[in-house]
Amino acid sequence: MIYKTLKYFTGLALVFVCLNSCDKSTPTDTEKQVDKPVPTKATGTLPANGEPCSEFEPIPNDDTKVSILFKWNAAQNTVNYELKVLLGNEQAATTTVGGQEAAVNLDRGKTYTWTVTSKNESGSTVSDTYSFTTPGLSEGNYAPYSAEILTEFEPVAQLLTVNWTATDEDGDSLTYDVIITENETVILEEIDVVNTSISGIGYTNNTNYTINIISKDGTGNFSVSEVIVNSPE
Repeated sequence: MIYKTLKYFTGLALVFVCLNSCDKSTPTDTEKQVDKPVPTKATGTLPANGEPCSEFEPIPNDDTKVSILFKWNAAQNTVNYELKVLLGNEQAATTTVGGQEAAVNLDRGKTYTWTVTSKNESGSTVSDTYSFTTPGLSEGNYAPYSAEILTEFEPVAQLLTVNWTATDEDGDSLTYDVIITENETVILEEIDVVNTSISGIGYTNNTNYTINIISKDGTGNFSVSEVIVNSPE
């Protein structure tokens, strides 16, 4: 009888030890995972920026469209990429892919702008804006190519200079609307600018600035270019 009683309590003790060990939790079970860094900016490589597109595939039984291949360099910490193609300020196509290329069917004889956004669970980063013209004769006047924007920060005077270049397939004279935003506050807005440079813009250290330039020809066509830059610390 004593033997059976000892055997019974020994069994209970073993069960208790087993349950107790299984119930133990380590700090790693409850610690939050460290956030993954926000992706870096991707750089578009194809179609060539500011030029007629020379690499395309015709669409069978449709002479009004062509298939355009878009490519970009890999961005660090990226899970997938969102490609956006615009005609003026209207979305012509959008697609999300896991790699560094995507093909899109577009109308012939038009000037498009595009961006690619690097994404992961922690956030996203938009590329610079690129533009190109699809092959074929335009039914009207070509829209301007999107402006290529350059920025220069002068740390001593703490002033920002914005320069840009833009061209037009028809050779039209262009004017520009320029909007500069500090975080979410517009700090500069100029309409129908003829020059391609604005200087003397005061800035705050280590702050994001969004620069939008709308390139316009004399027939109502336009393209939009946007870059986001961070001022020096």
